[in-house]
Amino acid sequence: MAYELENLISDCRTALQPGRSKEALEKVCDAMKRILQNPEFVEQHFGAHLEVARTTLHHDPDLDFYIYAHIPNGAIMSPPHVHASAWAAYGQAIDNTGMTDWVIPEGEALPKPVRTYSMTPGTAGFYDVGELHSIDMPATSRFLRITATDIDPLPCRYFGEVDTRKSIAESLT
Repeated sequence: MAYELENLISDCRTALQPGRSKEALEKVCDAMKRILQNPEFVEQHFGAHLEVARTTLHHDPDLDFYIYAHIPNGAIMSPPHVHASAWAAYGQAIDNTGMTDWVIPEGEALPKPVRTYSMTPGTAGFYDVGELHSIDMPATSRFLRITATDIDPLPCRYFGEVDTRKSIAESLT
């Protein structure tokens, strides 16, 4: 039997019920990897027939986590950012997303990239509360995201003054 949305919701509830921890977020990512192996789920929520949108697939009112399907409107390169008091887990459904981890060195005001990697279909990872990251995705990228809460109203911190592409390129040389 295929791993379905109801299985993902149940596994996330089980993982998050005791509270947020690195281990709980790893279990959320494991569940995301499982659902992304289901071609029917991927086609239904991320297929080429769908319009650009961020669709809420589920909101758990008790634990306040959200499951979203993201189909971006064109290529996106975000500046380094944190999701305020929330964590976010990303699972790649179609194409790829370049992810970069950032830190603010002691005594400095702006973040520096410390690791860049590519998320490919079926992979998942998370950023815990306060962990800086940026995303670089082509227009054809589509991904699953699970967040601790609705992050839209949160005072997320974006470092728009950082030239993301230049900073990453310089860190790799």
